Amino acid sequence: MGGLPPGHVSRSWVEREVMLHILDRMLTENEPAEDVEDITGSPNTLFEAHILKEGEGDYFVEFDKDEWTTDEVGGTTMVDRSLYDATNFEEVTWCGEPVGGDELVDAYMDEFWDTLDSHEEYTASITDYVDCGDGRP
Repeated sequence: MGGLPPGHVSRSWVEREVMLHILDRMLTENEPAEDVEDITGSPNTLFEAHILKEGEGDYFVEFDKDEWTTDEVGGTTMVDRSLYDATNFEEVTWCGEPVGGDELVDAYMDEFWDTLDSHEEYTASITDYVDCGDGRP
């Protein structure tokens, strides 16, 4: 039978992971309580899909995909659009020169797309990259 092999890592999955980590870092670095509604827009797809959640006095990104309800918001395409908008709301400033979130995603993809073999390797690489590392943990 055809189809994708088990453990296949798609380009859209990697791009989504980079945006999730950027948004998570934005919430940590900025004034999240003040900015979260502006950053995420309205209607708020990321809240409705349970990707962005409110904790005790702060907001956080839910990385566990089993907790997401993407069907309620029109699927992952709508999530990706909302993540794109959220990560481009303001410039990323924590790694030196300010850049747009899309520039950070593009830079990561240009350097690392199709160089790693698993979701775990990409997640470790993305985490390091967004935390101002070289993406090679």
